[in-house]
Order: sequence, then C-alpha cells, then structure tokens
Amino acid sequence: MPTFDLIVIGGGVGGAGAAIKARSHGQKVAVIEQRDWGGTTVNRGSTPKKVLLAAAEAHRHFQPQTFAATTPAIDWPRLAAYRDTVVAQTQTRFKQRFQQQGIFTYEGHAEFVDAQTISVNGQFLTATNFVLATGAHPVELAFPGNEFVQHSGSFFRSERLPKRLTILGAGIIAFAMASIASEAGAKVTLLQHDAVALRAYDPEFVGLLLADLGKRGVDFQFNDELTTLTMTANGLQGTTRQGTTFITDAVYTALGRAANVGDLGLANAGVAFNRQGIQVNSRLQTTQPNIYAVGDCAAANVPKLANYAIYQGKYLGDSLTATPTFPIKYPLPVSAVFSLPRLAQAGVTVLQAQAQSAKYQLKAIPLAQWLTYQREHDDQARLKLIINRQSQLVVGAEVYSYSADELINYLAILIQRQLSVAQVHELFLAYPSTATDLYGIWI
Repeated sequence: MPTFDLIVIGGGVGGAGAAIKARSHGQKVAVIEQRDWGGTTVNRGSTPKKVLLAAAEAHRHFQPQTFAATTPAIDWPRLAAYRDTVVAQTQTRFKQRFQQQGIFTYEGHAEFVDAQTISVNGQFLTATNFVLATGAHPVELAFPGNEFVQHSGSFFRSERLPKRLTILGAGIIAFAMASIASEAGAKVTLLQHDAVALRAYDPEFVGLLLADLGKRGVDFQFNDELTTLTMTANGLQGTTRQGTTFITDAVYTALGRAANVGDLGLANAGVAFNRQGIQVNSRLQTTQPNIYAVGDCAAANVPKLANYAIYQGKYLGDSLTATPTFPIKYPLPVSAVFSLPRLAQAGVTVLQAQAQSAKYQLKAIPLAQWLTYQREHDDQARLKLIINRQSQLVVGAEVYSYSADELINYLAILIQRQLSVAQVHELFLAYPSTATDLYGIWI
C-alpha cells in the first residue's frame, strides 16, 4: 500500500500551493484530482475569464481610437477556440509541474476509509497528513425550470455567445460576465434579489460602474428574482417575483457556491462539516488533527478567492513541516472586479473608513487627466486612499479604472511595506507608466 507524508485531495491552485511547498521541504507528496487539473480557477474561472476579457478590452479600446469608423465585431467562435487552447495548455502544465517536482499524481475520486487511509479507484493510499482542496460547486436553485439555468463556468467556456442572456446575481463574477458579454454584442440583463451590488466596494465607485455598463446596454433589475423558467419557441421565458415576464436565450447563475464535501467519506475520518464547508481552526486543521482544508471547501472566514486558496495552501505546506506549528495570519486583503471598467481595493476599505471616520481619513484623487488614463481614454478613472489619522500612513485604497487591478497591486506593495513619501521617490522606475504615477499619488 503506497504511503506518503502528505496527500492532497484536489489538484487546483490551493492544493498545488500545499503540495509544492511540502515537497520543497522534502516530504513525499501525492495529489489526487477527480476532474480537471488546475481546478475551477484554470478550467471554469479566472483563466478562461481573462482570455475572454482580453478580447473585450481590445474591442473597447478600439472604439475611441482613430483606426477606423467602424469597430470590428468580436469573433466569438475564434475567441472560444483560443481560450480552449490556453486552458488545455495550462491544465497540462499544472500536472507536469507536480510530476517534475517528484509529486505523485492520481486521477480519480478519493474517499476516506479512515483518518489515515483513502481509496482512489479501488487502490488504497495512506498518509501522515491530508489536505482537502476539493473546491466548490454552484448552488442549485430551486424553482420550476431551474434545469435550464447554467452556471458562470458554462459562460466562460461557452462555444457561442447568446444574443440575449440573463445573469442572476450582482457580485464580482456577475459583473465580469456582464462586461464581457455586453462588449461582445449581447443584450445583457442582470437580476439581483435585493438593492445592493458589489456590497464590499465603495458605493460611489459601484454607482459609476453601473452607469458605465448601463450606457453599453446592460439592464440592471434590482429587488427582483427569477421564480419560473420555461422553454418556448422564442427562447427561455422567465417570470420574476415582481411579475415581470421576459424572453432570453440563456440564464446564468452567479449566486454563490457550495463546498464539495458530500462524497468524500468525511464521517469515516471524523471530519466535521456544515453548510459553510469543512470546519477548520486557526491552523486550517479540521476536527481530525491530521486532516486540513483550504480554499472553497474550507469554512474559513475569508473570501472564497483564488489568492486566498493559494496562500492557505502555501501556509500548510510550510506549517506541516514546522515545529511548533503556527496559526495562519493573512496579509493585506487585495481584490479586484474584472469588469469594464474595473474596481479594485486593498487594505482598509472605503466602507470601513466611513464607519470609523474618527480613525481614518479619505483622500479622493481624480486620475482621468493623468497621461496614463488619457491615452487609454479612461475618463472616469479615480482613486481613494484611506489614511490612518494617527500615524498618517496609507492603510487602504480603492480604484476605479480600466487598469485598476494594476494600480492596486502597486499600492498594496507600498501599503504593506509602509513606505514613506521619501522612500517612494527614491524608487527608480520606467517613465511614463502606472508605476511612476505613484510619485504623484503617495502622500
């Protein structure tokens, strides 16, 4: 019976972080993947999304330029073929990276026999420690006709673009889908059960994004939700709680995900879980001391984003070989909405600063007249810095622009390093660029 120091169940980005780190410390490691190497991120999430987004960005950038009077249409089938090539190549590299580093790989469904043993395709494997990185799946909706609803991953891997599509939800994935689809020429409706979109972000910037997407034809319907869906000769007919009836060609849900835990035999291993996922402590340890969980399957109180899963995996890869072990300490939170334009934030948010105005000061900086944004025709670009009143250090930032993710990462580095104005001006950077804009931004 093969025996390992560590077995990772799940070959996505979180599992990879744990496996590769543990292997770097000399551990004998195996990774088991049931479906697709790279997990949701590579196959149905960020990787295909960014390929589609790149085409949408190029299309948007073409419009205000002086190349031609008519902007060429996005060739979706050709774009889909390229996307599939990128995904397939990334999948292959993911598995190859494990194998090149001496990590054993298994393909199949893993199920616990007991706390030290799992079964994979009828073969038994044992390990000192296990890391569960099984991810999550879209929440299934419960209304008549729910079988016609597709999930966001289906959109990011679609072979054709529906002429009319409806998106359920108003979170970061929904806005990425709406931006890509509308830029590619689809008529997009976004349906949200309450009145709030992107609730963690600055409401002013969210309002700008709603207005910008609205100008491009995205129809936002708030305080309403889908109650029935039927197939007709003209397409899918939906009815909402408010009594509205509409016809669409496709409905996609971006209403959250549920942990993949139901068929792992967790009870056999003494691992507890609930609706939020697998219960973990501050060391990502489950109720069974030698079994850990990371990423979307873990009920850790952090966002279910790839950068957190990767960080958790790396932490476990280190801590499982450390004596003594140490609780996980998360770095400065950084996130982005890959919409057109984009929203991004790092550290203390605008909402947090507004709730603690005695502690934090907000500094708004218009960016539209800066060369970086003028050349991109980014006439809405703007930034808000959050400053600690006592220390006068920048502790947070939020950006609204077509390149918000780029600027926020620069700002996150400065915030985490607590750099002074003098230290920033000592940096030698290529000019003109987003990086050299920091000279004028930093207080």
